[in-house]
Amino acid sequence: MQTDVDAMQTDADGMQTDVDAMQTDADAMHTDVDETFWKFWFLVIGDNHYRTFRNQVFSKFSWQKSFYASLIGNCVSGFVGTFVMMWAMLFWHLIVDNFLPGTFNIFNWIATYVLMCFGSVFLETLTIRIIYKEPIKRLFLPMMVGNVLSYIFIAVVMLTATNKDPDEASAKVFKYLPNKQQFILLDSSTLHIDTSTIRVSFDKNNKRLNDTKALGYNFLILFEQQPPDILEFDLEIPRKDDQTARSDTSKELNFIDFRDEYKVILEQRNPDTFLEWTSPINTDTLIFKRVN
Repeated sequence: MQTDVDAMQTDADGMQTDVDAMQTDADAMHTDVDETFWKFWFLVIGDNHYRTFRNQVFSKFSWQKSFYASLIGNCVSGFVGTFVMMWAMLFWHLIVDNFLPGTFNIFNWIATYVLMCFGSVFLETLTIRIIYKEPIKRLFLPMMVGNVLSYIFIAVVMLTATNKDPDEASAKVFKYLPNKQQFILLDSSTLHIDTSTIRVSFDKNNKRLNDTKALGYNFLILFEQQPPDILEFDLEIPRKDDQTARSDTSKELNFIDFRDEYKVILEQRNPDTFLEWTSPINTDTLIFKRVN
């Protein structure tokens, strides 16, 4: 009996880990969605005009009917699709993460785009089918072509985009080492924290853009955990509720000033299955000192 209870507890812990991974992925995806919307707002307007033309040509709608079909389809796809995709990706990770290491691997990112594209096609086709009683075979191909072209455009722009500040004349990467690099976590997994970095940007007058533009300093902490992809720990700024997502190999923290030394809290999941991340345990205070 006790063996069965222990097995059930192990399964529950594994499921909780998957849910935690999905929550981290969802936070990252929502951040990407927000940033992408504000970056590509013009594309939403242009895409609606393109879809209006597409519906008029391929589906033989009137211009007015084409416009409303495109507008309604975009709205349903945008608002309803956000919630549908959240559950779709949860289901995806619960299955796929058992076979592929790393929640944030390239395969999962590509799968996210593909699922979003086909999900949009399905929602738009179904919506217009319900409103205008048009046959699906008349709607599916135009919807597919429009969505594929839109997502290809976004993917190309994101892959070729640069985050470099236009006022940046030069930059320097400063390296930091922690006072302790090897850890055995509460679940007996191991953690190695590597050299961490801060990238500082300078303008043509050799002034730090991080200060003049109030950008702060992004402190990139690299690490390796064995076994990988287990959300048993996090790294936080002391006395600050940090909300940045942690990847499988790094964590980025934002500090307001540039210093030779930074303190970071190593936070671990509570072994008590009733508490876990609702009451994490701060086990170590790391001191990172600049080495160059």
